[in-house]
Amino acid sequence: MQLECPKCGSRDARVAHCRSLGEWFKGIVGIYPLRCRRCKTRWATSTWESAAWKFARCPKCYRQELSTWSEQHYSPPRWTLIQLRLGATPYRCAACRCNFASFKKCKEKFAWRHRERPHTPEEIESDSPPLKS
Repeated sequence: MQLECPKCGSRDARVAHCRSLGEWFKGIVGIYPLRCRRCKTRWATSTWESAAWKFARCPKCYRQELSTWSEQHYSPPRWTLIQLRLGATPYRCAACRCNFASFKKCKEKFAWRHRERPHTPEEIESDSPPLKS
C-alpha cells in the first residue's frame, strides 16, 4: 500500500470519504481513497499491492507498524472481545492509537528506539561555549 503522499511525501494520511458510488465499490475490493492531512492531496491505494493483505493493518489509517495492548488497561468493544477469545492478537496502531484485534500476523513491530547519528565537526564546535579572551 502507498501510504506516503505522492505530493509532499508525508505519511500523515487518513482514509477519505467516498465521493461516488464507484469509489464505494472500489473500497469493497480493497482500493481505498486516502487524503494527506498536511497538503490535502487525495489518492487511491490498493491493499493488494506488495502482499500487504497477508499482514494485520490498522482499520483507521491502514498502517502496519503495530504494537500490542493488554486487556487490563483497556475495555474493548464486544466484537473485539469475541475475536480475542477466538485467538486473535490485540494490536495497537502507533500512529493513530487505535486498539483492535486481528488474526493476521504483524509485519512491522513498533519500537520507540531512535537511531543515533554521529556528530559532525560543525555541530561539536557549535555546542561548545565561545572562548573568552
